[in-house]
Formats: sequence, structure tokens, C-alpha cells
Amino acid sequence: MPGTERRPTSLHLAALVLAGITGVFATVLILMTGELLTLWPLYVVPIVIAALTYHVAGAVVVSAISIALVAFVLYGTGLDTSVLPELAIGMAAFTISGIVIGVQAHRSSRHRYLLEETSIFDPLTGVYKRAHLERRLREEMRRAERLDARCSVVLVKVECFDDFKERFGHYKGEMLLEHLADVVRVSVRDHDVVARHGPVSFGVLLPFAGPDEAHSVAERLAAIVEDTEFEGDVLEPVTRCSVRCARATYPDDACEHRGLLAAAEQRLEGSGSS
Repeated sequence: MPGTERRPTSLHLAALVLAGITGVFATVLILMTGELLTLWPLYVVPIVIAALTYHVAGAVVVSAISIALVAFVLYGTGLDTSVLPELAIGMAAFTISGIVIGVQAHRSSRHRYLLEETSIFDPLTGVYKRAHLERRLREEMRRAERLDARCSVVLVKVECFDDFKERFGHYKGEMLLEHLADVVRVSVRDHDVVARHGPVSFGVLLPFAGPDEAHSVAERLAAIVEDTEFEGDVLEPVTRCSVRCARATYPDDACEHRGLLAAAEQRLEGSGSS
């Protein structure tokens, strides 16, 4: 949904655990030392963590939990209730600070999200997004129709990517896609368009290229990637990657951009380059 920030679940879990640990640590430390008036400012840490991760809602919820913990340790340490005004003012200040931090964190996250949504570039690989590929493909097909020419698209898909991630990890998988995008980009003409077509595939738009030229590009890309070294891990510093390539040409295979991409995708299901 537009305007909704998408953050990894692992980040949420890590922040939640960290906020919980810091809150419990402050509580246990105060109960063990009895130094409530000295150590209660430690509760600002989980409030800030929650504000940065869950924004205003997180700051409010964690502030409420922190206030309850302060009341609990106040009873547990047996301090005189005359310190209540000081604690109340302090926790109120923490809550307000958390809300302000949460508002700023939300604005920053939304700004980053909007930049990613409006950008024509894929944030991971640096090549164009699929939407830009489709837009340019429509333009090139219209131009080819006017000039009675052809244009082609080549799809490049990584084989056994799940096995690679399981073997080397998610981070190395992302590095492979980044490196592969660079390899594809430098292996085609300057005016060809390279874009992220799918999670593990790329599309290359070839203006004024017929089926024979597109087939040659597909074979060349597969051969280049086959000879390229990719980063592995400590036990296997250098590894290899294989790809499948398929092409489709306007107007030979389709006269509409979605149909042309569908034709290339169907060929991609076969083995080898075509």
C-alpha cells in the first residue's frame, strides 16, 4: 500500500528484543542497588529504541510500560512517595521526547519510502525497475512500428539462487545480484536498457535488434556470466553463477509489450539460451 513503510520483520524483532532487554536491565539494576533516583533515567533507552522503530505508537506503549516499572521499583525499593513528583515529571519528559523522536522517525521513513517508490532505479542493483523497462519497451515498439523496424528483449535469470542463498547466506545472495547487474550492464550497448525484471532476473531491451541479434546477445551474456567469478565465503572465496537467457522480438513474437515479455518468459522456462 502506498505510503506504508515496509521494514524487515527481523528488524522489528531485534528492536523489540533490545528494548525489552534494556528495560529489564534497568529494572533489575535498580532493584539490586536500590538507587532508583540515580538510575531511573535508564528507562529513556527503551523508549528511544521503540520510538525509532515503531514511531509514536512504540514510544507511547513503551513509555507506559516504563512508568509501570518505575512504580513497581518505587514500591520495591521502599522510597518515600515524596519523590513521586520528580519521577512523574521525568517520565512525562521522556514520553514527550519519545513522541517527538517517533514523529521524526516516521517522517524520515516515509521520505525514504517515497524516494524509493518514485525512483526509476532498483535500490539493490542500481539498474532500472521493471516499470521503466515496460515503459521504454512500449516506446521502442511504437518507434519500431513507425520505422518498420524491430526491437527485442532478452531476459536473464539466475539458476539455483535459493541454493546459493542457503549455501552462502542472504547477504551474499544480494551481492551476487548486484554483481550480476553490473556484468549485464557492461556487456551490452550503451543505449540498451538493463532493468530488474523479477526477484532473480533481469531484462535487457535491445532497440533495433532482430531475433538473430537478440539470440547472439543472450548467448554472449550466458557465456560471460559463466566465466565471471562471484564472491563466496571463507571456505569458498570464489564461486560461479549460471544463468538462463531467453529473447523475444517485436513484431515476430508479439505486437504488445506484455505479450513480448510473456513470450520471453515462456522461453525462459526452457533450458539453455534461446
